[in-house]
Amino acid sequence: MLSLLCLLTGAALVAAALADRVPRLRPAAAVLPLRLTETGRAALTTLGGSALIAALFLALSGL
Repeated sequence: MLSLLCLLTGAALVAAALADRVPRLRPAAAVLPLRLTETGRAALTTLGGSALIAALFLALSGL
């Protein structure tokens, strides 16, 4: 269960960094541009990739 949560979180962070778009939840299902800086994109990609690696190791350990 924990590995699934890490997998979903990591995938969402990496997808947001690569697409520069994020879904808006309030009024409608619109998609907002993020306009991230290179540092912001690098941070989201790093955090997302780390979460994906953690999910892999959690799944291998059986958690």
